[in-house]
Amino acid sequence: MKRKKINTETHYAVTRIGYCIGGDVEKARIMAKRAGRLRSDIWNKYGSLQAWGISHQELYKEFQKTNPPSMYQLPQKQWQKTFERVINDIHACQEAASTIVIRKIYRHFKPEKDKTGKDIHSTSFRGELIKSLKTQEWMQYPLLHRWMRKAYHRGHTYVNNQICVGISNGAKVERVSRNVVKITISGDLIKPRQYEKLTLLFKVGRVTPKGLFQIIFDDVQNEVRLHFPHIVKIKPASGEGKCGLDKGYTEAFTDSQNVTYGDGIGKVMERSVSKRHIRGKGRNKLYQIAIEKNKHHIFQCNLTKKRHQTSENRKKQTLNTMIRTGVNQFFDTYQHAITEDLSFVIKNKKMNRQVNRNLTEWCKGTLSLALEEISYRRSSSVTVVNAAYTSQVDSRYGVLLGTRSGDQFFTFDGKVLQADGNAGRNIEARLDDPHISRFMKSNEVREVLIKRTVSFLEQRDLTLDDAINLGWFNPRHLKGISKEAGGRSESPVA
Repeated sequence: MKRKKINTETHYAVTRIGYCIGGDVEKARIMAKRAGRLRSDIWNKYGSLQAWGISHQELYKEFQKTNPPSMYQLPQKQWQKTFERVINDIHACQEAASTIVIRKIYRHFKPEKDKTGKDIHSTSFRGELIKSLKTQEWMQYPLLHRWMRKAYHRGHTYVNNQICVGISNGAKVERVSRNVVKITISGDLIKPRQYEKLTLLFKVGRVTPKGLFQIIFDDVQNEVRLHFPHIVKIKPASGEGKCGLDKGYTEAFTDSQNVTYGDGIGKVMERSVSKRHIRGKGRNKLYQIAIEKNKHHIFQCNLTKKRHQTSENRKKQTLNTMIRTGVNQFFDTYQHAITEDLSFVIKNKKMNRQVNRNLTEWCKGTLSLALEEISYRRSSSVTVVNAAYTSQVDSRYGVLLGTRSGDQFFTFDGKVLQADGNAGRNIEARLDDPHISRFMKSNEVREVLIKRTVSFLEQRDLTLDDAINLGWFNPRHLKGISKEAGGRSESPVA
């Protein structure tokens, strides 16, 4: 039975959660452990490169010969759905690694140009390399092979708390009351082709689960959840126009008109960091006492993570609500959001411990996910641009003059701008900037900005040395810049 296709132009799928309130929980947990052994064996065999570019339909018969369902004491359909889900997870990890390699290909290989300056895509070596990533042909290129070894690592799994079930693989869903459903799945084999029936009661609200869903046994929270898809209609767009959005720490977003969205997330994160820091110190002391005095009961009574996990879930739900409320408020006014690409890792950046703890708590992934999901649900769009130096450029002239201090940006001519709003206007200007692309390196972006700054100063009969002496220009921007770009041969110390 094929899965019913969704018209992505008018509908989208969300995941809803139901909570178990009774049934054969212990027997179902045994089935989840058996499925966990199957997951582990699939990852051990195909977690490297054996499944690269090969669909689960082609691998199904091969794996079934060596690892049949009877080997794991699982029903045939449950074994099949688990296999499909794991192979799809492996392919998702491979796609993520391919995305990293594709970015490097775009940076290092430029397409040929014709006499008019347009790219010739038919003879582009870049296109050949990207096409090879769909199969295992990329292994013939030593450079791609080295990049892929860094981006993709052999996978394993120890997940043994999930059961993949659905209407198509033998599960039955019956409505017991207005908010409760009874789900019947197959258990141990009683006779040939006859399995024990296990029933679980879930509180799901008024929506009846359909299609393929998962039963997850959460041992930390001591609960059993049902994750099932639900189809929702896409809302028509209510906003108009485009606007730049700067992602922040104290507030979720600030647009180019200095309007903030999701105020207060910084206080929630800082409060969580301070509590976790104090609690961690206390736990370390108890741990040392338990080790030195051989008090094993301390590990069970005082060093569990149940309360900590509850507070973390509450914090995540609070942040999620505040961020998504702010995103909905933005799309009430605008239809097109222009935001910065923060999907990079800052290396060799020395910060004190307090700042480092606060930045590790920053939920920039939640910000990007909320923008992506809500824009799709509301028939709006999001464009990502290069984030390099967007908070250090004067948005009025597009030059590297001025200084940012906290929430204020001090311009070279004495005016004070709101720092996040200034960054939002720079992000909006990046959309139509012909010289700065999304995947340019920060050094290349800096060279472009310094050239613009030099040209801007020359119109006022000034040089970079004059700007440095006046305190308008930070000399650390010239570190590693060539003489042609910065107008100086030496690299001053920042």
